Amino acid sequence: MRAGHVRFGDLVAAEWIKIRSLRSTFGLMVFGVLFAAVAAWWQGHHVRVAPGAAAAFNPLIYPYDQLTWAFITVLAATFGALTITGEYASGLIRTTFVAVPARRRVILAKSLVVALCMAVFGLIASLASLYIAGYALTGQLSGLSLGQGAALRAAILSAALPVLGSQIGIAIGALIRHPLSAIGATWGVLLLLPTMLASGTIGLGTATEGMPLSAWMTLARTASTGAHQSPLPPSTAAWILILAWPLASLIVTATTVTRRDV
Repeated sequence: MRAGHVRFGDLVAAEWIKIRSLRSTFGLMVFGVLFAAVAAWWQGHHVRVAPGAAAAFNPLIYPYDQLTWAFITVLAATFGALTITGEYASGLIRTTFVAVPARRRVILAKSLVVALCMAVFGLIASLASLYIAGYALTGQLSGLSLGQGAALRAAILSAALPVLGSQIGIAIGALIRHPLSAIGATWGVLLLLPTMLASGTIGLGTATEGMPLSAWMTLARTASTGAHQSPLPPSTAAWILILAWPLASLIVTATTVTRRDV
């Protein structure tokens, strides 16, 4: 094997070892799953549906509440940011790039491992939310099982949401490099910015349609029917956004890491 040339599978294995060694990895995932489960139980437990009024309710808003899954997405983005800023802070990334000069391959391996971890996390959180909310709503609302097409669709898209968030977090981490600053920027982009846009105080209310959570709400059909619901993108645009956000994040990460000195 040539010096400096490492198989991609070896890069993936090395990135998995790094992520597994992070103290925050499994703690964050356990906390996120518990948070989603408790929120789903709380949402479902406090619903009272009058006899004959069930048809007016969208049962998917209880396991897949907007605020809950915005927080889950931010947690995943925080995790993504920490996986790369931690290496910059410790200097480990210098060693990595000396051993593997092909920086884009390293970033691709890291993004893949983080995406797989967040896919597992998202799947567990999504299924826990669905079945716990379904149990809490027993006798009042139906349709919260994987046997229902709408619920299956929402569960899959919700499981993918942390994957999307993690890639945004990696991109922000690559741009900023400092752990605390990257976490602050991540929360600002995914949580505070959509809130400001939706409030209309800066005159860009329709810009919320381009945010990841809005695309998820359109496709998973988890939007409430309240009068203050923010604008949502149409279905075709939502699919484009769901795919474009992680792809653009990966491009930003690869470009930043390649062009900037460590």
